[in-house]
Amino acid sequence: MSLTLRVSADAKNLLEQKFDGRPGYIRLAYDNEGCGCSLSGAIALWLVDQPGAADLNISSESGLPLIVDRNDAIYFDQNLSLTISGFDKSSVRLASDGQSYGSSIRIEDRRSEAKIGI
Repeated sequence: MSLTLRVSADAKNLLEQKFDGRPGYIRLAYDNEGCGCSLSGAIALWLVDQPGAADLNISSESGLPLIVDRNDAIYFDQNLSLTISGFDKSSVRLASDGQSYGSSIRIEDRRSEAKIGI
């Protein structure tokens, strides 16, 4: 399965700011940890150090390094769009032509340097 993500200019600027000049990837995640059921997850964007063995690249004209775990990819439509949230300018909205995945998705820095406060 391959995903394509259109990223608005404002969303791209926000994501680039979150990188803070350090390397990494943006993982589109279906986070179901602590939810009790694999169908009760929350959509998240995580900045990570590198792709995992099960990660797939997400196609995008934005030039951003976008990945998704192949197990999470089943939860998403093939063509997605990412825009700035109308509620909170520090979060994003993920949608497809058929549905909205979230209107205020936070971007969490999970890179190793972020964890130790460097």
